Amino acid sequence: MEFHHFGLAVFDFEPAAGFFKRLGYRIGFPVADPLQNVELVMCTSDNQPGVELIKALNEESPVWPFLRKNNEMIYHACYRVKNIQQAMQEQFNGLRVITISPPKPAIMFLGGTVAFYFVKGIGLIELLEINH
Repeated sequence: MEFHHFGLAVFDFEPAAGFFKRLGYRIGFPVADPLQNVELVMCTSDNQPGVELIKALNEESPVWPFLRKNNEMIYHACYRVKNIQQAMQEQFNGLRVITISPPKPAIMFLGGTVAFYFVKGIGLIELLEINH
């Protein structure tokens, strides 16, 4: 597993994107992901961790209750893996894990697959499988 990015739940992209731009990040274009019911903006840097801005498309979005309860804050940590199932067996063995979203196509990362797991004592973890 290799750290890929952290997800930041926001109501509006502009304040967060402006903040990260001032830190030297490159700000991507918004990408709607109807499979996750969110809109995403990837912020990248050559010397800092990736940041994915996450906005709910509507109140049915899984991020909406989090935003309502906690306001804008870090939502998840994402790790790039070669194989989601193998990573689950190797890294989460013996931990209490709840599948939040089973593996599905990653719209933001073309050709990739993502899955979300709540790991007791850690929080929400996204596993990103990209085979290119």
